[in-house]
Amino acid sequence: MLRFRFARRLLCASALAFAAAVALAAPAAVAQASDPRVVLAFLPAGGDDNPKPVLERLDARTRFAIGLVSATQGRSSPEQMALDVSSGSRTSRGVYEPQEPPPLELVVGGDRSGFIFGWNKALERAASAPAEIKPGLLAGQIPGGAAYAGVAGRTHVEAVAAADRSGDVAEVSLGPAATLADRATALLVRHRLVVVGLPTSAKGDEELDELLRARRARDLLIVVQTPPRTRVPELLPIGVVGLQGNGLLTSATTHLEGIVGGIDIPVTILRHLGIAVPAGVRGQPMRAEAGVRDAAALQALEARLRVVSGRRTPVLGALAFTWLALVLALGFVADRRGVRGALRIGALGFMWVPAVFLFTGWLAPSRLAEVAIVVAGSFGLAALTDRFVRWPRGPLLPAAVAIGAYAVDLIFGSPLIIRSLLGVNPRSGSRFYGLGNELESTLTVLLLVGLGALLWGRGESRRSAAVIALTGAVFAVFVGAGQLGADVGGVITVGAGIAAATIVMLPGRPSRRLIALAAAVPVLALAAIALLDLATGGDGHFTRTVLQADSAGSLWDVVKRRYTLAFNVFTLGAMPLIIVVGALAVAYAVRYRERIYAPLRGSPSWRAALIGGLTAAVVGALFNDSGPLLFAFGIAVLTCATAYVRGDPALVGEQ
Repeated sequence: MLRFRFARRLLCASALAFAAAVALAAPAAVAQASDPRVVLAFLPAGGDDNPKPVLERLDARTRFAIGLVSATQGRSSPEQMALDVSSGSRTSRGVYEPQEPPPLELVVGGDRSGFIFGWNKALERAASAPAEIKPGLLAGQIPGGAAYAGVAGRTHVEAVAAADRSGDVAEVSLGPAATLADRATALLVRHRLVVVGLPTSAKGDEELDELLRARRARDLLIVVQTPPRTRVPELLPIGVVGLQGNGLLTSATTHLEGIVGGIDIPVTILRHLGIAVPAGVRGQPMRAEAGVRDAAALQALEARLRVVSGRRTPVLGALAFTWLALVLALGFVADRRGVRGALRIGALGFMWVPAVFLFTGWLAPSRLAEVAIVVAGSFGLAALTDRFVRWPRGPLLPAAVAIGAYAVDLIFGSPLIIRSLLGVNPRSGSRFYGLGNELESTLTVLLLVGLGALLWGRGESRRSAAVIALTGAVFAVFVGAGQLGADVGGVITVGAGIAAATIVMLPGRPSRRLIALAAAVPVLALAAIALLDLATGGDGHFTRTVLQADSAGSLWDVVKRRYTLAFNVFTLGAMPLIIVVGALAVAYAVRYRERIYAPLRGSPSWRAALIGGLTAAVVGALFNDSGPLLFAFGIAVLTCATAYVRGDPALVGEQ
């Protein structure tokens, strides 16, 4: 009897305890069920039964906000994109050791958890880069980790994006393609982030539609085309459901409507889940712009960006060949007078090239048409300039048009610059808007040559020096401001060149204090740009990587990375020969400057332009991650200026 009463009391107590546990657990379960969740799905390009591009397939599903995403910084690699997404940060493959990521393979354990084979090698490679790269940071921030759902029998590189700092995937579900969406939805009950490797062909679209139907109101669905393995950078289609709006995607990383960065994906995920974004994550949250979704315009932009890099060398080669042919033809017809005219027209033609490149960027013609338009347009404008603008003021016109056109385009977000043959290319993944290194040096030296032509005939004076200084200050804002050119190195280049030219235009011999002040101008210009970005919310590369660096070690990583990249550029192809030839040309021009620049008859404005241009080319080369490239383009513009000077019509009778 006592045992019965004891058992009954024990049973009642157990029931009460169980009921209390259920009551306590119920709110937590409801809260967990209402938490926002994220599915990150990778969709392969269509097979024979679904040949449509991925962007068209996403655009057909009107719930998606669509765009293009920069897969990697440099050549496309599925492993590198997955590692970048997992770390929320990336850098140039040229600073890794080794440069290529190791083979990574998903291994599934008996408890349905997973591990990335090759993870330790990926960690060692990340540690070799002079940047804060932490693979697995994304999943490591999410309580309970991330899960992966894929199709059995396929490779599962996408699972790398679900790995934590130890290379572990919290839960893995592999099975038939027909059950993929159901299995991914089941994983979402236990994990707030699920990475999905969708099947190929039409089956991938079917499972994508199932994911859309199973999506809850607070869930975020991100679909990215599976990155191909190529030797060139890629812009991949991306679609997102769960943001406010279903227009074109953008972010503060790119400042471009319709384009986002791969490192924006983890930031968007963490923000959606309400999880703090770690300091080492460099991306920015994606947002959907209001307005019309125009997949055709995105495809046209991607097609243009795909060809611009390959056309640059043929176009520049055609320009050089045309100049040589012009010298020979006019020399044959009019001997020295013809050669002088060809020197002037050819030099002015190359000075017109930056402006003409904006026109062909807008026009987006075929390869042959672009070569013809650039050559005919540049040399045609040069001939008209030489005909109606007296020597030596000719460079003023192409310089003014180019600087003005680029300034206007920067104000409107660089839509033509990124499409031009000298502009930044968002496909590279390193810079998405503003001015690149080639334009930084080219436009700076061209501006100085234009100022030299503008001030021709004026002696040294404070007023002339003030004109150069003020013009340079305004130009530096366009070059370096985070919302415009976003080129920090360009501020140093412009500051050094303008400071040198300003000193030359001042009357009298410069004092030591003035020289010291001029040397400090690039640093002061950087400080001014930093204040401008902080005041206007420019949020440029300089603000995120330097001003917001969390330690001296991070700053040192920035410096080390820039010079590693500069050395890589120097060793690339014919660049060593180009630099040597350029240095010899500078040495020759300096040594025999009295004879070479005799037509200028000691003009202080032209002397200021040439000295300032040389200073900009040299300083820009020393303080940029593509230093040799800046030196080469700066010296090229100075060579054109020298050729124009030697084309003085008054030297026709010179022996």
